[in-house]
Amino acid sequence: MSVTLLLVLNGTLLAAVYAFGKLARAGGIDALSLLAWQVGAAAVLITAVAIARRQPPQFGGAVLRYGATAGMLGVAVPNLATFSAIAFLPAGLVGIVVALSPAFTYTIAAALGLERVHAQRAAGVLLGFAGVLLIMLPKGALPDADAAPWLLVALAAPLALALGNIYRTRAWPAGLAPLAAASSMLIVLAATIIPLALANGGVALPSGDFETADLALLGAAAGTTAFYLTAFELQKRGGPVVTSQLGYVISVASLVLGMVFFAERPSAWVWFALGAVLAGIYVVQRSAPLARPSSLARRSS
Repeated sequence: MSVTLLLVLNGTLLAAVYAFGKLARAGGIDALSLLAWQVGAAAVLITAVAIARRQPPQFGGAVLRYGATAGMLGVAVPNLATFSAIAFLPAGLVGIVVALSPAFTYTIAAALGLERVHAQRAAGVLLGFAGVLLIMLPKGALPDADAAPWLLVALAAPLALALGNIYRTRAWPAGLAPLAAASSMLIVLAATIIPLALANGGVALPSGDFETADLALLGAAAGTTAFYLTAFELQKRGGPVVTSQLGYVISVASLVLGMVFFAERPSAWVWFALGAVLAGIYVVQRSAPLARPSSLARRSS
């Protein structure tokens, strides 16, 4: 499968996971329970595939540290923030906010000295943030004024994704295969999140009645599994530049899924915001690509 197809598939799957999360939250499932189910189910399924493909999980010290950090930044924090916020925000808006990860990626890389400050890229970052302001400030963009704090919660997702995007490339353990990386990360994450969820009231499980919440849980697990079967391959083959372009796909797919499955009708402000965010991502990516994995590795050595 080409890198472009991997990119489109990954972005659409992630948007679908957020949509299933919205359905599950509407069915009364809290965010932490949903995350525990999602991570636990994906860990079991992906580990089975990894073993079948002779890329079993590894648990050496470096891999454990990598799995714990990558899991928190790339999965736990973004999904917990998204699942919390999406109960109060339209799925399309959340997708636009999540798409800001390229802008955050560049900003953090520049702050860490991994990228030189570039005027055109800085303009792209400002365009992306202008898109968020177009959602937050005008009347009619948000469902109501009380939803504004949840938009700030949703912003934690692209920030964590950006940190994870840089970390995964810089810290990828030598010789670790993509499926082994995915299964190791999810096992470590499940071992952390599931006990927290149990202490908080339990892990969400499908009841077998095939009601909306049950289907949402099954969909979230299937979508997450499919995503991570290909996400680490995309990260390894495309590096942080291509991976951060997921924002394009997530934005558009989230708006489409919101309109199809939740009867969302974005206002003109939301479409303007989408245009600003996508333009910002384009400028950031077009002006000067982020360092490829090899150069990052050399700088970190």
